[in-house]
Amino acid sequence: MKMNLNKVLKRIKPSGKEERDMKGFIEKLLDTSRRLSKNVKPIICGSVEKNTWLSGKYELDLFLMFSPDIDKKELEKRGLDLAKKIVKEFKGRFQIAFAEHPYLRGWAGKFQMDIVPAYEIENPENIKSAVDRTPHHVKFVKMNLKNTDEARLLKQFCIANKCYGADVKTLGFSGYLCELMIIKYGSFMDCVRDASKWRAGHIITFDNSSKVEAVQKFKSPLMVVDPVDKNRNVGAAVSIEKFYMFVKACKDFIENPKEDFFFKKPLKPYTTAEISKKIKERGTRWFLITFKRPKIIEDILYPQVKRCTKAIEKMLNQNDFTVLRSDFFCNNECILVFEMDTWKTPSIWKNIGPSVYSAHSEEFLKHYGKEKVFIEEENWVVENEKEFTEALTFLISLIKKSEKELLERGIPSKIAPAIRKGKIFDGDNAIKHMNKLSKDFKIFIREYFEKNINVI
Repeated sequence: MKMNLNKVLKRIKPSGKEERDMKGFIEKLLDTSRRLSKNVKPIICGSVEKNTWLSGKYELDLFLMFSPDIDKKELEKRGLDLAKKIVKEFKGRFQIAFAEHPYLRGWAGKFQMDIVPAYEIENPENIKSAVDRTPHHVKFVKMNLKNTDEARLLKQFCIANKCYGADVKTLGFSGYLCELMIIKYGSFMDCVRDASKWRAGHIITFDNSSKVEAVQKFKSPLMVVDPVDKNRNVGAAVSIEKFYMFVKACKDFIENPKEDFFFKKPLKPYTTAEISKKIKERGTRWFLITFKRPKIIEDILYPQVKRCTKAIEKMLNQNDFTVLRSDFFCNNECILVFEMDTWKTPSIWKNIGPSVYSAHSEEFLKHYGKEKVFIEEENWVVENEKEFTEALTFLISLIKKSEKELLERGIPSKIAPAIRKGKIFDGDNAIKHMNKLSKDFKIFIREYFEKNINVI
């Protein structure tokens, strides 16, 4: 079965008016940048410059190219000062964001601009910071991408299937990666046809680079050797989950191509009754830890919340409370989700000691001298009392600990102060609390229950 991709393109390709509006804004932006600083070279990067931007996305990257002779601190200070002046000229607003070094995100009317200070380096092998590669990426794409509309199709496909963006929240496919994939495969259809058969550890190169060498350098689900810098993996940000979500979307599209793969209907949130029914069918118990979202940027927030969730899961399992699955959700507050299949345990646990013939027997018996010790199959055994017999009691005890104790247990520094002020909900109380939570959280729960990434 074939589908008319031109119908998709009509919806995602910028109109003539959008192109004119963008061009006019860029001219003013460059003129303003040159007027405010004679010693800095402003250039446009990103999808706008590569002509792969999508309709309605008035987003552009302005790079302020400095001489490589100035030091990093001066680059950051002068770059941010100039960026602020530029945005103020447009009567816009801005906030400081961070990559390898700070940059400024500004808004002026319908336009969003990332203003990035960088070094003007002729040879990409001599870059001083990661952002210095970007102009070379733009140059490579402009020279090698034959059909920009094919890249637009791939980007929209990734957006609709929730795997677009290399940010720490998404962990998916960057715009540059999508463009490289079209350069490699020639068209959207050829790209998804090949990707439908991918498995973890897939390698893409653009010259005679050794794939064996790529595997030795990079270990990730998708290894794409950057044609601008052979020591960089463009696919490094793609998580194993987003990799297989993309593979499955490609496989399903090839089997039944239709517009729905480019424009997904919004998911309906689960009702409280549906959530309750699902949990009862599974026979598990849910625990929620909720706390106010720390005032930190997403690039720090999401990795720390993930580490926190995994640290608590590990502690629960170590105390014999078995976690079936865990996840987390962040908007105005952070919600850690633990689905448990064991949340209560006996008050004792069997501690199997050394063999009765072992030289360590005396040490074991002295250590447990006040306990009742017995022998099982030639091993000393003692039954020890547990500190916690219920997961709820353990979690309440955990979040009451000091920041220092939480840090020692693997709770990240930006999360520890917030989680100490948090609340815990379990069982029916967890289900009741979910009813008060946002529509987005209830969609998150639907995705949790309905997730399916079977690529066979």
